Amino acid sequence: MKRLFVHLLAMSALQAAPAGAVDGGAGPPDQGPPSVEQDPRININEAPPEELVKLPGIGPSRAEAIVAEREKRRFRRIEDIIRVPGIGRKTFGRIRHSIRVR
Repeated sequence: MKRLFVHLLAMSALQAAPAGAVDGGAGPPDQGPPSVEQDPRININEAPPEELVKLPGIGPSRAEAIVAEREKRRFRRIEDIIRVPGIGRKTFGRIRHSIRVR
């Protein structure tokens, strides 16, 4: 009976605590995953060629090739960019942390 009372008392204290106070006030509460607007990576399914040329190793002709390939079939994974002529594993390795598909 005493355990139940202690448990109920603890639960009511957690429910009454303001946001951020449960973790001891160690920092701001978790705000969830970053929104698309905050994501600095380039969406290879939507970016215009002018934005794609900002990627390392991607010039105007490769940017146009990316656009042409995604018009045939959208990229489902970032690895799909290897389908683009002129983009191999080495180029993918340089740009993989700078691109996204969603």
